[in-house]
Amino acid sequence: MNKLLMGAALSSVFCISAAVHAGLKVTPIQLYVSEKNNQRSATVTFDYTGSDAPKIFEATAVKWSQNEKGEDVYIPDPDILINPKNFVLQPESKQVVRVGFPQPVRAMNLKEEGTWRVIFNETPPVADQSAMNFLFNISMPLFAGEQKSASLAPSISYRANRLIVTLQNKAASHIQIKDLAIEDASGKAIATSNNMTYLLANKQNEFDMGQVKLESQQKYTLKINTDKGDKPLEIVL
Repeated sequence: MNKLLMGAALSSVFCISAAVHAGLKVTPIQLYVSEKNNQRSATVTFDYTGSDAPKIFEATAVKWSQNEKGEDVYIPDPDILINPKNFVLQPESKQVVRVGFPQPVRAMNLKEEGTWRVIFNETPPVADQSAMNFLFNISMPLFAGEQKSASLAPSISYRANRLIVTLQNKAASHIQIKDLAIEDASGKAIATSNNMTYLLANKQNEFDMGQVKLESQQKYTLKINTDKGDKPLEIVL
């Protein structure tokens, strides 16, 4: 069954986006499997320190797509290979998990980048089933195929007196939008958005820049920080 994830989380689940939290370090935070050298898998390393209680994890995978509104859609995918799927992370220890495909990515003949998420759910110990625990829920992107150069097409509109920037990803692979700003001719930022999100291949999303009015006679530049390089993309509006 298709599942549309709207960003809500149970209070008993703690979702992390950083690589380190509460003694648990997870690297990398994104998985890439390329077409080079007949690659078919990548590895995740869990490094657990500073605690005397073990953690139990169960891993699953979902196919990741986006609808016309840019909302994430997840479908369970049992064909993704995860080894081990279940593991106990002991204090002061490491665990390596391999994630991949039954065949090399090159043999998959992808027309655009394939996207999944690998989800590591922490489960409470049997003895603590009734206790109140904060449990890790780690959702890690898995990308398969060739990484293309950034290609974004912006458009401007207004809704209820608010400036809306729509970004369309015209590349055949994802781009992560970290933040964006509109600068005037002097280089002053007049509107910003810190809505970090992914645009999958050939998808788009909207960014609410606030109650800002652009003057038609002025020149503006859209600066976008992404995962495609250290320098921001600059697009003249």
